[in-house]
Amino acid sequence: SERKRTRDCDIYEDEEAKRSVMQRAAELLARLEKEYNLPSFVKCMLPSNVSQGFWLHLPKKFCKVNLPNEDTPVVLVDELGREHTTSYLLGRNGLSAGWRAFSMKHKLLKGDLLIFLLTEPCKFK
Repeated sequence: SERKRTRDCDIYEDEEAKRSVMQRAAELLARLEKEYNLPSFVKCMLPSNVSQGFWLHLPKKFCKVNLPNEDTPVVLVDELGREHTTSYLLGRNGLSAGWRAFSMKHKLLKGDLLIFLLTEPCKFK
């Protein structure tokens, strides 16, 4: 049997809801980029990010330009300023160890959008 991968576009049942959420995220990201002038991206939470496997794939182009060319710890700083250490795996362009705890602590759900701002090398707000 062939397993179908969930994509961002598969998360929202209603096309208008999807457009609305994505538009608001894009507007907020544009505002933050203008205000802070930091590398950033938006990530829609998929089941594999928040309930199965707990893996967070990052945009490959972003990783290539902004993250080290080796596996390394990456710190996530939440909206309250609390720091959470995760492991960035170069070969998979994503966060592994530590991501599950971050996801569970923040009660992330499928469809949630997270905005990542790279405030320092290997540190996201």
